Amino acid sequence: MRDENSNNVNIKIWQLMFLQQISQSYQIIYLSYLIWKFDPLYLMSQYWLLDIIMLTALGLLKIKYKAIVHNLIMDTLIGSVLKLLLLINVKYYQQFQIQYFSYAIMAYYFIRVLVQNIRKISNNQQITQYSFIIQGIKLLFVLQIMLITMKQTKTINWNWYSVFSISWGLLILSFIVYFVFLLSIGETIVDYIKNRTTKTQLIGGLWLSLYLNSFSIFPMWFLLEVSWHEETNYSNTVSTLFLVLIVYNGLILLGLILFFSYIKLYIIEMRQNTPNQKNQTVQKQSIKVNIPYKIIQISSTYFDIINYQKNIITVNHSNQSVIHQKNKLKAFEFVGKTEQLQSPAADRELELIKQNEEKCQICFDVEPNIVLLPCQHGGICEECIIKWLEKQKNCYICREKIEKYLRIAKSNEEGKFTIRDITICD
Repeated sequence: MRDENSNNVNIKIWQLMFLQQISQSYQIIYLSYLIWKFDPLYLMSQYWLLDIIMLTALGLLKIKYKAIVHNLIMDTLIGSVLKLLLLINVKYYQQFQIQYFSYAIMAYYFIRVLVQNIRKISNNQQITQYSFIIQGIKLLFVLQIMLITMKQTKTINWNWYSVFSISWGLLILSFIVYFVFLLSIGETIVDYIKNRTTKTQLIGGLWLSLYLNSFSIFPMWFLLEVSWHEETNYSNTVSTLFLVLIVYNGLILLGLILFFSYIKLYIIEMRQNTPNQKNQTVQKQSIKVNIPYKIIQISSTYFDIINYQKNIITVNHSNQSVIHQKNKLKAFEFVGKTEQLQSPAADRELELIKQNEEKCQICFDVEPNIVLLPCQHGGICEECIIKWLEKQKNCYICREKIEKYLRIAKSNEEGKFTIRDITICD
């Protein structure tokens, strides 16, 4: 179970990266066509090469990791056929009415969405808001493709700004969401400077902000370049966008490789803090528990409870209720004897011990942020406690049954922490 869940998270991350890389690779190839005036056959061959890479990766995810990718495979095959028909229309037979194929694609996607929803209703499955939004966006993209093919065959005489109207609307909405996300990232940076949030939140948030930019600002810039070039046959910033996209893709991929563990933990936290439909129904059934007011860290793996808060906080079984601005945890400082600190070897040993104590005692990869109750042991990160609870319900140190655990974060005061929320273990 542990390996399967870990693989699922890895698949989600790489699917995000793969979608971003493929999306911008198409933009880079088309921009190279605008700069160097490549033959359409060369351009289409590069597109097909990307499709082959995508089909290979999707097949690997399906066969090795049992990921559900059948719709993505069909979408890629349809896109390959559409490129072939576009090549025939542009290079060999301009009278070919390619817009009829786009009509067929629109009908196929509409029927597919209808059948999927009917199947869910017949199986008493709820249609989630996320699934509904994704299906709607796919239909809009197919409608956009239909407008492009109609423009290509001169069925409509709109300019390219009007042809891209659907894309403009989606990108504007994406930009608004991205702008709000940037504001939250700014707040995260301030909190990290004041020691009120973790390094995972900072690195994961910054990487995700770079990733989301690939679906907001850069596509808008790309559509502007295409529209300007088609209208004036000249644009002085095509080469600039071409170089920016190449460098930007490299930075995102490099950041993912260097900080994969932080990004993975950040995505896990996002999934836990985003309640799904099932959690929303259980959320009404809450219980009342006492939240520790202050605990002292006796060692890297043990905390001592001083007293409890007077008021009672409502906490849900299914989802963590975030408790802001509670009083903090006071850290214990280890003091070495003066004579032991005089040798370089002792200094290195103490430094190594200190570094290990600041890492999770299971994975030794990220900072610990969990305190178990009622045994009061800590020194473990959130990802490891989730994996641990999937196997057994006892403390990894004393084997006492875990009833609940606190998620903490460093505060702006040295040696203290903020209690972010509490989770009840079923």
